[in-house]
Amino acid sequence: MLRFLLALALLVPVASSQTSKEKSSVPTFDYPVAYAHELKPHRRTIPIKGVQAGFNQIHLTITVSPTGDVLEVHPTEEVDPRPRDGGALKFWPQLESEVRQWRFTPFEQNGNPVTAQVDEYLDLVPPERLPKTHVAPPTLRPNSKITVSLQRSGCFGSCPSYTVTVSTDRIVFDGGYYVVARGKHTGGIDVETVKKLARRFVAADFYSMEPKYVASVSDNPTYVLSTDIDGHKKTVEDYVGSWEGMPAVISDLEQEVDDLAKTERWIQGADGLVSALRAEKFNFQSFEAQTILKEAASRGESDTVRELVADGVPLDPVPPSHAKDGEKPAPDFRDVGLLTSASGSFHTLQILLDAGASGNDQSDKDLALAGAARSGNVEAARSLIAYGANPNSDLRNLTATERRGGMTIQGPGSGSVLIEAASSGNPEMVKEILRYHPDLEARGYEGKTAMFAVGEYRNSDKEGARMECVRLLGRAGADVNARDKNGNTPLHEIYLTDVEEELLKLGADVNARNKDGESPIFTNVNADSVALFIQFGADLTIRNNKGQDVVEADNYSGPERKEALLKALQDLVQKK
Repeated sequence: MLRFLLALALLVPVASSQTSKEKSSVPTFDYPVAYAHELKPHRRTIPIKGVQAGFNQIHLTITVSPTGDVLEVHPTEEVDPRPRDGGALKFWPQLESEVRQWRFTPFEQNGNPVTAQVDEYLDLVPPERLPKTHVAPPTLRPNSKITVSLQRSGCFGSCPSYTVTVSTDRIVFDGGYYVVARGKHTGGIDVETVKKLARRFVAADFYSMEPKYVASVSDNPTYVLSTDIDGHKKTVEDYVGSWEGMPAVISDLEQEVDDLAKTERWIQGADGLVSALRAEKFNFQSFEAQTILKEAASRGESDTVRELVADGVPLDPVPPSHAKDGEKPAPDFRDVGLLTSASGSFHTLQILLDAGASGNDQSDKDLALAGAARSGNVEAARSLIAYGANPNSDLRNLTATERRGGMTIQGPGSGSVLIEAASSGNPEMVKEILRYHPDLEARGYEGKTAMFAVGEYRNSDKEGARMECVRLLGRAGADVNARDKNGNTPLHEIYLTDVEEELLKLGADVNARNKDGESPIFTNVNADSVALFIQFGADLTIRNNKGQDVVEADNYSGPERKEALLKALQDLVQKK
C-alpha cells in the first residue's frame, strides 16, 4: 500500500503553498487594543455601491508610527473558499486612501511611544437607503419636554443588554446582563445638552426614517432608538440594519445617546460610576455593591475598585438579596472570590490585597493565583504567593469560576498552577512557578499535563516564547510523552511547528499511538508538521484501529495539509 501511495504522490500535482505571513519585528496589538486607540473620524462600517447584504469584511494589518500615523496597510480577506468575484477585497482601491488617513493615540512599550503593528477591520455594507418621504419633525421650543431612549438587547454571546433613557429631568439606566451595574440607576443631566441632542435627531431627519431595518441573520443584538418631543414619538429598530441600507446617522445617534448618558460607567465600571451611585444613595454595604465590585475588578477598572473599597463595600462574602417580583435575579457570585475576579489585572488585584480581601479564604487565593498564572502576570502571581496563595495547590479539588468578557464560566480546576502557567506561554511565568518544585505531571480533568497546555496558542504570543516554555519544562524533567485520557501525547495535539520540533528534540515519540491507534501524523492538523514528523522518522505504514493508513484516514483536514502530505510523499519517492 505504501508503494501505491508513493506512486500516487508522483502523479498528483502539488501547488506551491503560500509562504506564511512574516512575523512582525515590532510590538503587535490586537483589535480591542487598537480600538481603544482610535481617533475620530474613524469609519469601520462603510456603505459602498456594489456591496450585497451580508458579511463583507476586510482584515487590516496596519503599521502605526510612534506619532499615531498609518505607515503601512496590508488588507486580507479570510474567506474560504475564495469568492470568484474577488470578494470584499475588490473594493479596497476605493477605501485605501481613507484608511491611510486614520490616526491613533500612540502605542507604548515600557512607557515610550513605539512603531506598532495592529489589527483592524472594515465592514462593507450596501449603500444607504435614505428616506423617500420627508416627515416634518416637531418644533423644538425652549420649554419642550424631551425624552430619548436607547435599548440594546443581548446576543448569542456577551453583548451588554440595557436600556438608557435621557430626558430633560434625568438619566435612567436599567442594566440587564453583562454589565457592571445591573438594575435601575440614575444620573443627573444638563438640560441644554438634551436639547442639543434633540436638535441632532431633527437635523438627521430621524422622523422620516423607516421604522425597522432588520437583516436576515441570527444571534445579533437588537437596538431600539426612540425620541419623544412634546408627545411626538418616533422609534427605529436596528437589527444589523447596516446590511439593509440603514442610514449610518442612526448608528451615530445611538452612540451619541451612549456618550451623553456616559453609559460606560454602568456597563464597564468606568470613571464616574461611584459618584453616580453616591448621588442616588446606593447601599454600598449590599450584595449588589459587592457584585459591582467584582464586576469592576474583573474588567481591571482599578480606579473604580479603589473608590468602591474606600466607600465601604464589604470584603467578606455578603448573602444575596432576594429579587422583587418581576425583577431579574442578580447573578450568583457566591462562588467567585474577590481576588479571583481581579486576577487578570495586577493593579486592581493589589488594591484588594492591600485592603485585606479574602485574607482567610485559601481557595480564593489559590484560584486567583491560577488566574494570574493563566494570564502570564508574574507580578500578580508573586504578590498572591506572598499573600499566602499556594503554588502547589491541587486545583482539581476546586471549582474554578471565572468572569471573562462579562460571562461567568464555571468548571473543574485545571489541575495545577503550573498547567495554567504553561498555558500562558510566558517563560517568566513558567520559571516563577517552577521555583516551587511543583508536580510536573499533575493532570487536569482531561488527563493533560503542563506539557500539553504549553501548546495553547494565543494571538498575544511572542515569537519563540512557547518553545522556550517547552525547554524549561523539559529541563525540569517533564515527560514529553505524557498521555491524556485518550492516549494522546502532546505531539498529537500541538500544532505550533517550533514547539513540535522542540518536543521531538527532547525525545517525543513521533510514532506514539493513541487509543484509536493513530500516531501524531494522523491527528496533527498543522500542515508544516508533516515534513517535520517524517524527518524525525514518522512511520507511514502505521494503520489505525479502523485499518486506515495516514492518507486513507485524512478525510477531515484542509487542502493545505493534504497538499503537505502529498508533497512529503513525493519527497520520499525522490530520495529513494
